[in-house]
Amino acid sequence: MLTAAFLLDIDATVFGLPVALFPALNAERFGGSPQTLGLLSTALAAGGLLGSVLSGPAGRVSARARAMLVTVVIWGAAITGFGFARIFWLALLLLVVAGAADTTTVIFRGSIVQHITPDRLRGRVSAVDYIVGAGIPRFGNFEAGAVAAVTSPGFSAVSGGVVTVAGALLIRLAFPAVARYRSPAEPAVPSPDPEPSSAAHAEVPGEEQQATS
Repeated sequence: MLTAAFLLDIDATVFGLPVALFPALNAERFGGSPQTLGLLSTALAAGGLLGSVLSGPAGRVSARARAMLVTVVIWGAAITGFGFARIFWLALLLLVVAGAADTTTVIFRGSIVQHITPDRLRGRVSAVDYIVGAGIPRFGNFEAGAVAAVTSPGFSAVSGGVVTVAGALLIRLAFPAVARYRSPAEPAVPSPDPEPSSAAHAEVPGEEQQATS
């Protein structure tokens, strides 16, 4: 299951990361101004922030591997749409959706890693998790630029999104555990014992006199 979780994230960031394409697409489709280029980068980050703010319901999802698969597919579909988009506001909207899906993917991946990893391997698995999250996206930008150099920026974005979706579906077929995995149920927090009623400690009138008589 850990392998599938890491592969899903690698699939999304190696093939579907469009950041290296922003300058070329901005110049080709959106006028090439620094303001529009800045907004393209901001839209992806804004989507990530939105995904974080609205991530509360993710904690109640038990089928987190399947949910991660869905968010990777959403990311790939949004990047595919971005590669086709020639209307600026639509491109921004698709990047916001992609950013939110990416953040939610990271949340599910982190939860799966924490639940599955045994304590004796936690350090090594955490190192792999860090490399997947911080290092692999650099390779994804290289891949996007290399494909754009021999084809076009638009084709690189579209093909990357399509390959991301196809890769996620292949991972689902190769790892049936993705559909079966359920995160362990969190133990219910016991409710505190009720405070003893003050009436139970109240003295009965005349009780003290009877005790001393």
